[in-house]
Amino acid sequence: MRRILFVLILLSGFGLRAQDLKNFVLAARRGGVIEVIDPLTLKTVSRIHFDVPAGSTGLDGAFGSADGTAIYVEGPITGLPNNSGGCCFLYSVDLATLQTKKVAGIWGSQSRQAFVISNGVVYRTAELSTSGTIAGTDADQLYLSPAGHDLFGVGRFRGPALDIYDLVHGSAIHHLVPTGLEGNWWPSGAVSGERFYFYAAKSDGSAARLWTASADTAELGPGVAVETFGQIPGCMQSRLEEITAAGGRLFVYEAFGFKIDRRNTCHTQIPGGAWPLDPGTGRLLRQIAPDLHFSALIPDRVEPALYGLASGPNWQAPVKLVRIDARDGRVMESRLLDADFWRIATASLRTTPTGDVRASP
Repeated sequence: MRRILFVLILLSGFGLRAQDLKNFVLAARRGGVIEVIDPLTLKTVSRIHFDVPAGSTGLDGAFGSADGTAIYVEGPITGLPNNSGGCCFLYSVDLATLQTKKVAGIWGSQSRQAFVISNGVVYRTAELSTSGTIAGTDADQLYLSPAGHDLFGVGRFRGPALDIYDLVHGSAIHHLVPTGLEGNWWPSGAVSGERFYFYAAKSDGSAARLWTASADTAELGPGVAVETFGQIPGCMQSRLEEITAAGGRLFVYEAFGFKIDRRNTCHTQIPGGAWPLDPGTGRLLRQIAPDLHFSALIPDRVEPALYGLASGPNWQAPVKLVRIDARDGRVMESRLLDADFWRIATASLRTTPTGDVRASP
């Protein structure tokens, strides 16, 4: 009994609320703050403050743990001269105590192999793979299948590639490279239902292709040609295109707010928004949210909804966070975040702070 009382006192001392898994939006600000946001109202439930070195890259994203008890944070590299703090180490924050610790080094390091980040959720590799590691893939983005048996990896270095990893047997089973893609292409991926979609767009936006893959896919084939969008005469600078999925629908959009952002070089209005994509024909349907220039467009974990993060060029103005109905493209809720570089993810958490709190080293 005394042990139970001690736990209750400890939780109340940190202003925390124990609960069943509940969905939230995590918005990570470079300046050192994570906002835990109610997904329906977009109101902030709590802010977790971090001490980041002056002049460092700050925070570069936050994700929920698979069991809902912690948040993982991409944060500055420590131990560099003059506290320059490059990007990024992986840190965990225990939501019951707010204790923070470094759990992995930079991308590509051996310590990173102990973790898999898929659709904003961090899994321990040992809990997914019978071998305890994810070997044979150097993918930039990983996507866990709905059944949890397979992992799809989207590779961007040296051109688009798709890796398929069998978690049951603990091995990479396919490394697939699309053929006939001349020039520079940017790949992206999304899980929708039981299917994985692999998308690649030419860097100038003049062509794009889509493939539907499963664990049994042994070759990609020609894929489906996708309609182009956002073509502006005299503005053929490089661009980034991404796909996402929600409510059983695919969406494609141009990603803004990064080093490649046509708004900084083209002296004309660049279309924003997103387009629903028919995966069978490659046709783009009616454009949604045309006035919003998204840096991210991510799905809700349960509802047919999307969350979009839209900013002006160079993140110099307040940033808009929106909730969109994936069925009709209607913006259901919106709010402004402070001017800064932000990243968002959805997370299912068991415990959340209340009010403004500070993470402890």
